[in-house]
Amino acid sequence: MSGPYPQISRWIIPASVISATLAGVQPAGARGCEAGAFWLGCREECSQVSAVLLPTGKGVSESPYRWRVEPEVFGAAIEWAKPRGLTLLAVVHTHVPGVPPKLSWSDRHFSIQVPGILSIVIGNGGQDREPLDWGWYVYENGDYQHVDSPRLSSQFNFAPNSPVDVHKLSADGVDG
Repeated sequence: MSGPYPQISRWIIPASVISATLAGVQPAGARGCEAGAFWLGCREECSQVSAVLLPTGKGVSESPYRWRVEPEVFGAAIEWAKPRGLTLLAVVHTHVPGVPPKLSWSDRHFSIQVPGILSIVIGNGGQDREPLDWGWYVYENGDYQHVDSPRLSSQFNFAPNSPVDVHKLSADGVDG
């Protein structure tokens, strides 16, 4: 890949990103609803997630079996990210208990389809705390491809805590 989508060969995901994501999605999960988060960073060969945006409120729908983010929310995320040199690297969302952490048909077809972007599914309403138990997918060759255990081990580094920006996001913008 070249141009607007540089190849990502290695991912660095600090523990603080994992904990911020879980803290952000678990309240909706406790209500029996799906929720999600956006992971942002600099897109380069070795990309580190450095910001977590938690879509909630205006323009975001959290319900059982469906998490929906309106285009205005994505626009607010881009407006915040661009001056900081950040780009969307991953969309993370939960599935309710009893639904495996695998991409559904709608997850595959109604989500962002950008080469190299990650789509990650956390099971049990965000209660599955171990990232290796989540469903990891990368958009390649026109579809989301499952990231198997060997690839996850070789290309993903779950790093110790490092500073991460965490903000709520809605159609009205990013807090803080």
